Amino acid sequence: MRILRSARGQIAAAAVLFVILLMAISAVAVWSAHNHQSRLQSLEETSLAATTLEHARAQFFLEMSILASMVVTEEPGLIGEYRLAQAELHQDMEQARSLALARDDTEDLATLEGVVQQMDALEQLGELVIPVVAAGDADMLKALLGVYEGEAWVSGQEAVYGVEEAVQRNQETLVSERAEATRDADIALLSLVGLGCVALLLAVVGAVALTGSVIRPLASLRAKVRAIRGGDLEVRADISGPEEITSLAQDFNEMTETLLKRSRELQQSHQQLSLQHRAVSALSQTHSTHGVLTLAHRLISACQGSQRVAVWEVQDGEAYRWTGKPHKRSGNPDMAPSPASTERVKLSARQGTPLIIPERGDGAARKRHPSSSGGGRLYLSLGRKGPARHVLEVELVKTPTLTADDLALIHGLSMEIGIALERAQQYEEAREQADRDFLTGLYAHRALQDELERAVRASSRRGEPLAIVATDIDNFKLFNDTYGHSSGDQVLKMIAEQLARLCQDGCLAARFGSDDFMVILPKANRETAFDFARSVQGWLSEKDFQVRGGERIPISVSCGVAIFPEDGQKRHELLAVADANLYESKGLGGKIVGRSESQKEKAELRKLGTFGMLESLVTSVDNKDHYTKAHSENVTEYAIMLAQELGYSEQVQKTLRIAGLIHDAGKICIPDRVLRKPGPLTPGEYEVVKHHVAIAEHLLVDLPNVDQVRDAALNHHERFDGTGYPKALKGEQIPLLGRIMAIADAFSAMILDRPYRKGRTISEALGELERCAGTQLDPELVKAFVRAVERQEAVAVFNKA
Repeated sequence: MRILRSARGQIAAAAVLFVILLMAISAVAVWSAHNHQSRLQSLEETSLAATTLEHARAQFFLEMSILASMVVTEEPGLIGEYRLAQAELHQDMEQARSLALARDDTEDLATLEGVVQQMDALEQLGELVIPVVAAGDADMLKALLGVYEGEAWVSGQEAVYGVEEAVQRNQETLVSERAEATRDADIALLSLVGLGCVALLLAVVGAVALTGSVIRPLASLRAKVRAIRGGDLEVRADISGPEEITSLAQDFNEMTETLLKRSRELQQSHQQLSLQHRAVSALSQTHSTHGVLTLAHRLISACQGSQRVAVWEVQDGEAYRWTGKPHKRSGNPDMAPSPASTERVKLSARQGTPLIIPERGDGAARKRHPSSSGGGRLYLSLGRKGPARHVLEVELVKTPTLTADDLALIHGLSMEIGIALERAQQYEEAREQADRDFLTGLYAHRALQDELERAVRASSRRGEPLAIVATDIDNFKLFNDTYGHSSGDQVLKMIAEQLARLCQDGCLAARFGSDDFMVILPKANRETAFDFARSVQGWLSEKDFQVRGGERIPISVSCGVAIFPEDGQKRHELLAVADANLYESKGLGGKIVGRSESQKEKAELRKLGTFGMLESLVTSVDNKDHYTKAHSENVTEYAIMLAQELGYSEQVQKTLRIAGLIHDAGKICIPDRVLRKPGPLTPGEYEVVKHHVAIAEHLLVDLPNVDQVRDAALNHHERFDGTGYPKALKGEQIPLLGRIMAIADAFSAMILDRPYRKGRTISEALGELERCAGTQLDPELVKAFVRAVERQEAVAVFNKA
């Protein structure tokens, strides 16, 4: 029965059955009510008939009794009562006959007919008796009494018995009908109860069936709808039950599949938009080409549809994989690009349009990666105008995973990357122009500060040393004033080019001031920094700058060194130490300064008497002639070295230290035009210079071992042959400390550069000392000094080796 397969058919069948049951219940109820009413009417009629017959029997008996009393007593007064009883008897008999006819009771009709006949006979006798009683005829009454006691009495008795039988029969009928009515009522009640139970059972079964086939599936669908609302789009409805439920479940599953598909599309679109948003945000914050290309690799790799991403760089007509390090190719042979890939990259770079190569390409990548399941290759040029310098190579997954939206996303990202790359290149060009010194091409002051900050952080993070070397061109202002700024610019370029050549493997050179340069040496210790500074000074010592007129002018630099973390752990601390050491180096005539021991010694000496004041005078002289302080430091060092070679005590060495540092304090009174003259002095100017010894004699007071200090400082221009000044002492007349100071002073004067000449080499200066031994200098002391210097040079060569 196909109709029962649907929920509507099942509900209709249940409704029809329920209506039939209701109709049956109604019919039984109507029948029971009608039958009960009929029974009640019949019982009422039977009961009325029995009552009427009973009343007729009593009246008939009363009538017989009155008639008998009237015959016996001859009382005329009983005639009225007889007539009244006779009338009521007739009335009862007529009513009983009507009830029998209505009930169609033939037995009662027959009985009543017999009773009526007997009643008529008795009443005939009564009609005879009444006149007799009224006449008072006693004899006649006796005769009638006999008749009455005979036939009339018997007939009357039979009539009464007949009525009693009828009454008895009606009573039995009444009892029987009552029993039948009770039975019929019970049957009707049981029928109604049974039909009601059947209806209830049918309703329960229908409800259960409806729940199982309709309500439970609907509840299940509702639960699945809530699950979908909660975000679970994988739920599916069971396709079972009535046709409507099955159809609804199929529609629900189709709707869920559509929702899942739409949700996945929306999710993919959201991911793509989110990726584009992140890409635009990240690219807008990236200002370096390296950062953009690194980010491009990561962004394209995150796209659905891309399986492997490579960045190519095209330069000078050649294409190679970009590794993040310019012009550096991978040493892995598996990473060597195929000729076909290289040509595709060049083509995409020249045309500036996307290039898609199907999977049936040259197969080179498949040979290197056998497990690859790519769906072709996509080449995207990262540039908007003209030939691109960078190209993205994207290995695509197979379709149907790869969609047009995926390709559109990759292409859109490549456009954003191209824009960001162009912006980064423009930024780097602008930054490079801002960071570079226009004259030398080196980094400028601000760029150096940034680079040094980054280098310090990197060294701190890796736990590595870092050195900075500050250099300053000696007497550069004087050089500019003498030979012009154009020549000065050439000197700056020359030194900058040499520093750039020396700075390799992460080193960085910058122009830090007008004539100052700064070099950052990552992973370098103090010894490495000193070697770098010596290489710069050594290169300059072999170079001359030729000015107009063919004159060759020596160029020298002073160097100050600072080491991270010993000299400072912050950028500004290192710069301060390097600058202080550079200042000291300038005062020492270019001697490389990178440690603070001499500064500590000087601090101790400044506490002694007038030494601080005298040192200030020397510094003032140095501000006018940078040669003075460097010369004083050299004289001190060489005098102490000679005293050590001769085995003199620490006390003598301390005296020489004091004398060496302040022996030229008298130059404070020498005119600037003479002191700073960039050329040989005239005889008159030389005489002026000689006065600095006499001036110093008045200044050297209140010092430790002041007599020995004066011996050393005031006699260092005396000659061993007696032709010196200021006293023209000869031989051993010259105090020993003065003779020591004379050798140190002469040697320092020869090896230091002057504005008008280059300094001599160590060997040349030693040769000149030996030549002057016995005339200008003490020959024994010269021999000792030569031994000390040659030993020092041998140690330096050994250490360098």
